[in-house]
Amino acid sequence: MRSLAVLIALAGVAHAEPRRAVTLGEALAAAKKAPGVVVGGHELAAAEAQVDAATAWPSPSVHVATNRLTARLVAGATVPLPVFGTVGAAKRQAQAEADVVRADVDVARRELEHRAVLAWIALARADGDVVATSIAAQQSAELELIAKGRLSAGVGGEVDVTVASAARARADVAAAAAQRAEDAASANLAGVLGWDPSVSMRAEGGLVTGEARDLAAMRARLAQHPERAAALRRVDASEASLDVVVAQRWPLLALEASVSFNDPTLPGATSWDRSDAAIGVALELPIFARIGDKERAARATEAAQRARLVVTETELGAGLYAAYRTWQAASERLRSLERDVVPAQERAAALSAQAFREGARDLASALQAERDLAAVRAEVNSARADAASTYADLQLAVGDEVGSAK
Repeated sequence: MRSLAVLIALAGVAHAEPRRAVTLGEALAAAKKAPGVVVGGHELAAAEAQVDAATAWPSPSVHVATNRLTARLVAGATVPLPVFGTVGAAKRQAQAEADVVRADVDVARRELEHRAVLAWIALARADGDVVATSIAAQQSAELELIAKGRLSAGVGGEVDVTVASAARARADVAAAAAQRAEDAASANLAGVLGWDPSVSMRAEGGLVTGEARDLAAMRARLAQHPERAAALRRVDASEASLDVVVAQRWPLLALEASVSFNDPTLPGATSWDRSDAAIGVALELPIFARIGDKERAARATEAAQRARLVVTETELGAGLYAAYRTWQAASERLRSLERDVVPAQERAAALSAQAFREGARDLASALQAERDLAAVRAEVNSARADAASTYADLQLAVGDEVGSAK
C-alpha cells in the first residue's frame, strides 16, 4: 500500500509540467480524422465520380463545308451509338475500380489507426519509464540520506556517502533521460494524429493487453479480413477490364446525317428547292485494333490478381499465427513478472534497505537491491507495453478494429 502511494506521488512529480492527457479512445478518434485518412476520402470521391463519368457516350462530331461548283453549304453530324455494351462494360469497370479504392482506403485507415495505437503505447511506455526512474531516483536519495546519517552518527564511512551520492546522480541522469524520451514519444504520436508536436502529452488509461483467444476461431475470420477483401476487389476489377476489352471486338455504330444547301446541280427555282438531305449509318470496324493482344493482356492481368489473392491469403494466415504466438509470449512474460518477480524483488529491496539502516549489511548490498528493483520495474513496464503492442498487432492480423478491448 505504501509503495502504491509512493508511485502515485512520484507520478505526479514526474508530470509536474503541464501535459495534455490523451486516452487511447481519443487517439483513435483523432486518427479517423488524420491527414492520411482525409487523402483517402478524396481518392474515393474521385473514384466514385469516375463511375458516373464512365456512362458517357462517345462525343458526336459536326462538320461544315462549302464548294465552288456544287452546294454552297454542306453541314453534317455524326452521333456514335454504343449499342454493343461498351458503355455498360466501362461502367462496371469503373465501379469495380472504385470498390478497389474503397477497400484500399479501409486498409490504409486500419494501418493508420494501428500506427496511432502503437504510438500511444510508446508514449505510455515512456510515461512508465519516467515514473520508474523517478522512483529509483527517490530511493537513491533516501539511501544517500541514510549513509550521511550513519556517517554523522559515527557508525558509517565516508566511502558509503560517496558511493550513495554517485548512485543518486546516476539515477537522476536516468530520470532526466526518461523525460526527454517521453517528449519524443509525445511528438511522434502528435505526428501520426496531425497535432502540434510542441504540445507535450501523456498517455492516460490502462494498456489493453487482451484476453485469451482461440486461434482456430481467428483463422476462420480471415475470410472477411480487409486485406483479403481488397485483393478480391482487384480480381473483380481485372475481370471488368477484361469485359471492356471483349466489348471492343464489336464494331462501333454511328448515325450520320448531312444537308447540302443551294446545290446548283440540283433542279429547282429556289435555294430550298436546290437543297437535299442525307442520312445513314457507319460502322467502325476494329480490324487493326489488335483486340486479341489486348484480351490476352487482360486475361494475364486477371490471372496475376488471382495469384496475388492466393499470396495474400497465405501471408494473412502466416501473419496471424506469428502475431498470436508473439502476443502469447509477451502476455505470459508480463504475468510471470507481475506475479512472481516483482513481489520478491520488492521484498528483497526492502529487507536490504532495512538491514543497511540497522548496520547489518553494507551499502553495496542495499544499492544492488535497489538497482535490481528498478531494473525489474522497468522490465515490467516494457513487458506491459510489449503485450499491448503485440495485441494491437494481433488485432490488425485478424482483421479486428485495432485498439478495441475485445
